[in-house]
Amino acid sequence: QGFVRATLHAGTRPRARLCACALARPMAINPVLAQDALTGELFPLPQSAETFVLKRDNIRFEVRLPSRAKLKGEGIFYLSSKRIVFIVRSGASRPDFKSFEIPLATLAHPKFEQPIFWANYLGGDVRPLDADAPGPLAGGSSKFFLTFWSGGCGTFLPLFYQIMQQIQREQAQGDVIQAANEGRLHQIAYVDPNDPTVLFLSQPTAAPNSEQQTPFEIEMGARG
Repeated sequence: QGFVRATLHAGTRPRARLCACALARPMAINPVLAQDALTGELFPLPQSAETFVLKRDNIRFEVRLPSRAKLKGEGIFYLSSKRIVFIVRSGASRPDFKSFEIPLATLAHPKFEQPIFWANYLGGDVRPLDADAPGPLAGGSSKFFLTFWSGGCGTFLPLFYQIMQQIQREQAQGDVIQAANEGRLHQIAYVDPNDPTVLFLSQPTAAPNSEQQTPFEIEMGARG
């Protein structure tokens, strides 16, 4: 049975500061990850003034790069005030593909689809700031798909779109991020009993010396 689990990280207090508006930054293949000091799970190493809102497991991810090469995997994604980061747990399309970062400030045309004969998915286009910079993400936008393989999205979707509206309006703060900073997301989020999204009621912290980043080879041919 799916349910929203409001995760409280013992030993850490909600951040009192308010998160600044997300700034556009280059997206990345294999951004820096770290071990959660409480759970031991890998999660995105927090950036400056970043607030984590939720995480969602049992996700199938696919991205088509400007070169038309594809990356695929199954795992979990994290939604913060600045980005979505998907972390591969199984089924990676290549051994050095571990994670993918989608900056919300460069995310265009996000669209949630509910196919009759397929699982719900969120798709969109994302681009790096400097499309001419060398690397596998150079040359234009990348199209991604996050497929929700189990459960509904009644908790995830409203929070996601509220954060996107905040970024598009260049607001310094918004209700969702302020609530996440103050540890009261459970008071403002709609709790869908069929949505297994996990809300952060306090912010995760990285265990000492647990950072890791996997090099990603630039040369890759187009593949399906």
